[in-house]
Amino acid sequence: MTTRSDKDRTHPPAPAEIQLALGSCFSLWKRLTHFVEKTYQAEGVWSTWGPAGYGWGFRYKYRGRSLTAFYPQKEHIIIQVVLSKAQAERALQLELGEKVSLMLRESPQLRDGRWLFIPVNSESDARDVEALLLVKMPPPR
Repeated sequence: MTTRSDKDRTHPPAPAEIQLALGSCFSLWKRLTHFVEKTYQAEGVWSTWGPAGYGWGFRYKYRGRSLTAFYPQKEHIIIQVVLSKAQAERALQLELGEKVSLMLRESPQLRDGRWLFIPVNSESDARDVEALLLVKMPPPR
């Protein structure tokens, strides 16, 4: 995402910059941030920690553990979800869209988890991310 924040790493992108960069995918950003905030009572925090090529990330923690990170890009969002071996096995049983299902099957299972960086640009992708997050961490009752 090319914004003033790419040059000034001390200031995260402003809401107007996110909306401009995401374009038609801004509604997916709103949907997914709302989902995480309501489901997990979590607040996102901007951070430059993460894959350098993705720029600023909007990171969520739940019960002190990393839940997910959103990286706004041009016309899409990259959503990071890291699944343990058991979580990945449960996720493989879900009915996911072709793109996310393929990513899940082909991502290597590393010692610290299966790292997924999911490009989200459709409602189907957003539903898949929601399903993966529910597998990763059950919400409070």
